[in-house]
Amino acid sequence: MIAAAIACVILGAFLCAYLFVKAEKSLLLWVVIVELTVFLTLPVLGVMSLVSPTLELRNLYIASQRFAALLAAALLLCIFSWMHRHGGRLMHYSAYALVFLTNIFCIYCLFENKSVILQGFVNVVDFAVFIFFLLLTRQHLFVELSPVSIDNFMNELDHDIILIFEKSGKLIDANSLARKSWAFLQDGLAINDFFISLNKHTVSKKFIEKNGLLQHEEVAIKSFDGIRHYQYSLCEVKDKKGAIQATVLIFHDITEKTVLEGELKAKNEQLEKTNIKLNAFLDTSERLLEEEQKEKAAKDLKEVLSVKIEKLFSEIEAVSFDNKNDKLPNLIDKCREIMSGIRLAMQKLIQDGRRDEENA
Repeated sequence: MIAAAIACVILGAFLCAYLFVKAEKSLLLWVVIVELTVFLTLPVLGVMSLVSPTLELRNLYIASQRFAALLAAALLLCIFSWMHRHGGRLMHYSAYALVFLTNIFCIYCLFENKSVILQGFVNVVDFAVFIFFLLLTRQHLFVELSPVSIDNFMNELDHDIILIFEKSGKLIDANSLARKSWAFLQDGLAINDFFISLNKHTVSKKFIEKNGLLQHEEVAIKSFDGIRHYQYSLCEVKDKKGAIQATVLIFHDITEKTVLEGELKAKNEQLEKTNIKLNAFLDTSERLLEEEQKEKAAKDLKEVLSVKIEKLFSEIEAVSFDNKNDKLPNLIDKCREIMSGIRLAMQKLIQDGRRDEENA
């Protein structure tokens, strides 16, 4: 019983401190803290009644337990009223019903004068069930503890840095990533001093425009893990009269996107250089092929003409004085045919040469 009571005291103190620091100081918070204190007194009074030296003192402890249990029931009804007005889930109502029924059973044991051991352990169970109810419904009871609260939202941003400056220009809040990335940040830092310190860590800046209008600014800043690239924007929070109440600076991390764009640009430049080399190689190959075809054509022409000329010389040598009148016209025609072929071949080679000079 003593060990259970000590555990309840430690856990109750921790939860009270946590709620007092994290939650807004509203009426509901004070009701919950008082309820925690009341539930905590039940096991403590149970231990005191167990070790009480006199019967009168034991009865006083039991009477105090009965009053604390009734007060706990009344405060539970206040919490239920708040839940009913703000709405709740089925599991929240189920957990509340479990807490309320356990508290009623505790009141029954106290007023029926059950054994001190049974009363003490019922009080511990009553406190433990209420703790379970708080842990289950904490985000519903207190908006500050929900994932959509401004503190949780800012600290859960893995890549974005958010800074909030009040209307006087002093830094009042920043998420954990901002304080981790920039060691010069401190509460009360003036916004002008912030930009001066930031410029010392800035590597480069780039202004992105569209249709002549400035869209956003991209900056590269030295951080604890190297150079990070951010898309920077500024937002002013104004009241209904238009007066500036706060200034919010947002640095959206685009390091991965910037690195990928740089790698893509480098690969495109490398591909363009390779394409130029490939085109030059193809042009050289085509020229070499044309030269090879020309040489082959000239060789074939030379061989054909050589055969024809040799044949012509053989026929000329075979001409005798007797039959020269008969064969001479035929030889003249063959000579003309050979000269015509030579002329056509020379014209073709000359045209190909001019074409090559024009392409060059």
